[in-house]
Amino acid sequence: MNKASMNYLYMIFNSDTVLTSEAKQVNESSFKFLERSAWNRCRLAREIITAWAEAMSPDADFISQIKSKNDKQHNAAIFELIVFTFLKKIGLEVVKHPSLKKGATPDFMSIVEKVAVYFECTLSGNSFESSEENRRKGAVEDIIRQIHYCPYFINLDFKQLSVTSISSNKLKKFIDRVKELSDGFENEQLFHRRFLYQENEWKIEISLLRKSKDGIKTSLGYISQDAKVIDNKKAIITALNDKRPSKYGIGENPYVICLCNNDMFFHTEEMYSVLFGTDSGPYIDLSYPGRGGFFHHNKPVNTSVSAIFLFKGTDILTVGSSEWSIWHNPFAKCPLNLYQFPVSEYYFYLENNKLHKKEALKNSNIFDLLEIDEVTYNTNPIDNNDS
Repeated sequence: MNKASMNYLYMIFNSDTVLTSEAKQVNESSFKFLERSAWNRCRLAREIITAWAEAMSPDADFISQIKSKNDKQHNAAIFELIVFTFLKKIGLEVVKHPSLKKGATPDFMSIVEKVAVYFECTLSGNSFESSEENRRKGAVEDIIRQIHYCPYFINLDFKQLSVTSISSNKLKKFIDRVKELSDGFENEQLFHRRFLYQENEWKIEISLLRKSKDGIKTSLGYISQDAKVIDNKKAIITALNDKRPSKYGIGENPYVICLCNNDMFFHTEEMYSVLFGTDSGPYIDLSYPGRGGFFHHNKPVNTSVSAIFLFKGTDILTVGSSEWSIWHNPFAKCPLNLYQFPVSEYYFYLENNKLHKKEALKNSNIFDLLEIDEVTYNTNPIDNNDS
């Protein structure tokens, strides 16, 4: 590939994009927001991603993943880029998609103290809702977007979704009736007046807020949905099962699953119960038939996985809140040696049918590990030009 084509490949962000300071919009993809945002952190993130991508020398498919309108694909590509950069920054040579016995390949391989260690990246709990649910909700939101110059903002609170398409005419007629019933009320009163629209299995609570002035074209107001609870144990165990090294033909080398969990409610210590199905204070009682990723129904499982490298809250825009830790599998056929990486490690020793917990806490600064200037990252210039 010549230099001109290489430069074109790394044009991840369109330099002609008009920058704005608006917050992320409804249905705007993470990449599009990152590309057009004038926020200082987004400006810096664009520079970092471009520099990291050049160092990685990715192919066109990986670049298209970064630029994807599908947030899951975009987030997965950014996460891979972060893992690759971390491994390089700590002085390791990194081989992308190393050739193995089977056709499928893990993401990376590095030689760590003369031993080949394989790394596979995956996401867990990165969204409160699926892309399919987003698509269904988006179809309803598009109906409201077609209502122009309404004197009210139309707010939607999704209580229940359906696989059946919603009738545009029926929904618009219902909203017209809500408008009639809302006449004469102040906004404070309107906020508490909710009307339930039901069609097939759809249940949407609709409310109105009067616009502050005439001439505002858009009518879509706020959008909400009853909170869903992420089952982190299920999500992480699913990731473990999906990324087993046997699919790559890895059996005699350490294999590490790099797991990104961006659920803000997930605590690192929950990994004890996620991996072993139980947590009894200073030890794991193996007489308990746990249902975890490393121990299930009194038996060690996923023994070909050497460790989970947990990247909690890790994204290019949330470096400051990231927590990284390695969780060693005490039953691993090919264990990962301790103290090979500059992050906190959780490991165990077996005694009297109990796994006793041990920790090597390193309190590493993620900014330092990725060589990102923390002050610049967290600075918002006063005279920032948002044009």
